[in-house]
Amino acid sequence: MKALCISDLHDKVKFLLAMKTLLEEEKFDLILCCGDITSGGHSLEYVMKFLDIIHFHKIPSFWVPGNNDVGEAFGILQENLTSVENNIVEFGAEKIVGMGGIPDLYGHNIFPPEIPKEKMENSIFLSHIPPKKIENLKKFDWRPEKFSELKLAAAPKIQISGHIHFNWGVAWIGRTKILKMPAALNMMAASLDTKTLEIDFIEMKKYDRIEL
Repeated sequence: MKALCISDLHDKVKFLLAMKTLLEEEKFDLILCCGDITSGGHSLEYVMKFLDIIHFHKIPSFWVPGNNDVGEAFGILQENLTSVENNIVEFGAEKIVGMGGIPDLYGHNIFPPEIPKEKMENSIFLSHIPPKKIENLKKFDWRPEKFSELKLAAAPKIQISGHIHFNWGVAWIGRTKILKMPAALNMMAASLDTKTLEIDFIEMKKYDRIEL
């Protein structure tokens, strides 16, 4: 399946314009969102425009909230998107799991998903906060010639995260692929083949051609 991966929109209107065009021109089977759709939960109008685009195209959408998705905005997003925060959801052949402990504007209450570890194995793992000390982060898709000897029990096949806007790309921790998302605020997104884990980064500026 082909997934559109997005994170850290922070009320960026031009990103919504571009996303609307992208979804009209390319087919995606699902959307994976790593949070911070809004900034401090202030713009409910932005949240509704974001949801209108997704509902119009009838694309199943899975998310974990970011530290900025608070207040009434959080409630509306929870009602309209499928939350995998501290949960596991099956979609087609995929298992999608999410990091718990947010929303929290200062990011203090972060904890691993409270699900059996064996269910994490070979899953798509969404988190707003990225893994610590990512090494060999490259701004293009790649695969190591030889995997490290690090073996993690019941590891996901890929972890997708956002939060830090300026640091993004693809890395590996053991046999788990890491997609550290570029910020939608900076007009970037990514597509993911959920079977092969092939990733393409999308320059959204080229899709910014319409008005809401």
